[in-house]
Amino acid sequence: MLTEHLLTGTLGTTYLLLLKKNQWKTLHELKNIQLKRLKAIVRYAYTYVPYYHRLFKSVKFKPEHLRSLEDLQKIPITTKMDVQRNFPSIIAQGVDTSKCIEYFTSGSTGIPQKTYKDLAAASRDTILKAYAFLQCGVKLTDTFVNTARTRRSMFLPSQISVHFGQKDINLIIDYLRQINPDVIYSNPSILEDLCSSDTSGINPRLVFSQAQTLTEHCRSLVRSDFGIEINDTYGSTELGRLAFECNEHSGLHVLTDASVLEFIDDSGEWVAPKETGEIIATGLYNHAMPMIRYNLGDLGTPSDEQCSCGRKWPLISSIEGRVHDIFIMPSGRQLYPRFLFSFFRDERGGSLLKENPFSISQFQLVQKKKNVITLRIVKGRKFNKKILSTIAHNFETGFAKIGENVYFDLEIVKQITNEESGKRKKIISLLR
Repeated sequence: MLTEHLLTGTLGTTYLLLLKKNQWKTLHELKNIQLKRLKAIVRYAYTYVPYYHRLFKSVKFKPEHLRSLEDLQKIPITTKMDVQRNFPSIIAQGVDTSKCIEYFTSGSTGIPQKTYKDLAAASRDTILKAYAFLQCGVKLTDTFVNTARTRRSMFLPSQISVHFGQKDINLIIDYLRQINPDVIYSNPSILEDLCSSDTSGINPRLVFSQAQTLTEHCRSLVRSDFGIEINDTYGSTELGRLAFECNEHSGLHVLTDASVLEFIDDSGEWVAPKETGEIIATGLYNHAMPMIRYNLGDLGTPSDEQCSCGRKWPLISSIEGRVHDIFIMPSGRQLYPRFLFSFFRDERGGSLLKENPFSISQFQLVQKKKNVITLRIVKGRKFNKKILSTIAHNFETGFAKIGENVYFDLEIVKQITNEESGKRKKIISLLR
């Protein structure tokens, strides 16, 4: 078990100072650092991890072939299924797993996946989280509530970790009122339910989202209810913190000290900036169970812009959702979540839910057949029937404009059930 409050340790202090120093380096300098660490982990995986040794040999790849970040594309992608089928040969030889930290994914895409991290890697995970929070204004003296993780992720003396899951929202509100935290770190589903209820007596200074795609609706609810802008974070159980949104809200900063992120199209090629692709991640510091070109199952859009905060970490414009969130139309066309969410805008392009955040409490899009899509709506405390009419009209005319013959159905429901993890899916395709 990790010791708590790693910021007080030598490793924590040293690594935190390094991150603060590196964030101001030029993009060219950051890529050079990233490449050096990438070469080291690829060489290590080839030498000590049986799975990667076999994988590299299958395409006649050797570590010395890696001369640039682009050369990473010569290595085949590893999927979650590959990890499960090749377990435990994906663990490095000589590693005593009893001395590692064991993690499990939530299993939202199927079977929960086991991951081992050596103590140094697990410590770096914690420091990366701490760095992102501290850069956004979190103080060491803040009362910090994490609603979805265990005590292993603790980095503040006053951090409280509680797994709410499917608990009644009123119980969550009562708990938060008792402690009135300075910082709330939660998934968007819980935040939506929270902000759609009576939150009097709860006055956070900062709110961070995790573990789910952050929608404009959730941003609007937090802004309207707490009077603050939410900061998004991105990561995975297998690779830790990968990116974070600073207080300028220009996108998510990719932490190149810790990973290499690629965004690929259907052919496996890197997408251009502002184009959406599947996110492929390579971790740079876990020697117990390295992840090389690991398909996270997420969709994201890279950016070539720079943030006004001055940090040179590259940006992700947005995390679009899961690969399984893509709807396949009768013509075979793929519709990404961004396109589907665009129907929640008015004729001028403004967000209907931004202007009227409490009109709808919850929503979910379900594709029952290629030509049948249902929008489930839970009425908010300031329900506006006119907004629903506009949204329905947008969906019906929107599909017609792209030449897709789709039957659109609107359902008013009392509740949309959360998963055990506390997450609530925004998009469900019953075809997958």
